[in-house]
Amino acid sequence: MSLVRWNPIRDLSMFDNAFDLFFRPANVGAASAESGGWNWMPAVDVYETDDHALVISAELPGIDRDAVDVTLENGLLTIAGERKADGEVEEGRLYRSERAYGAFRRSFTLPRSVDVGGVTAEHKNGTLRITLPMKEAAKPHRVDIKAA
Repeated sequence: MSLVRWNPIRDLSMFDNAFDLFFRPANVGAASAESGGWNWMPAVDVYETDDHALVISAELPGIDRDAVDVTLENGLLTIAGERKADGEVEEGRLYRSERAYGAFRRSFTLPRSVDVGGVTAEHKNGTLRITLPMKEAAKPHRVDIKAA
């Protein structure tokens, strides 16, 4: 009989897999066949607020609000846009570039409990914050216990 050590990272990844059933990225990684040919993808956080709204917060530093599109169709939320090179450095004199440029696209399958009519988006200080309110029926509610 062998002992299996508790591994909190493994347990968290199991939670992530279950969570990703609803928030599956449609494309992951650098430009490749898997990523649909997009050059890069912004990092995102997905969390729930105290009032049970879901929030997708995407890092988009250096990208103007007008260069980003957010669409919602058939339960699929898509964030797309482009970060253009700033042009400060001539291409022939560039020694190192660690910033990603070009088109990006990120899609998430939303749960049916999201109230799509109430979805809002805000772009502030290089962060895009999309708030997805839940339908009233999906929010937790207290059940009164009657005396028998």
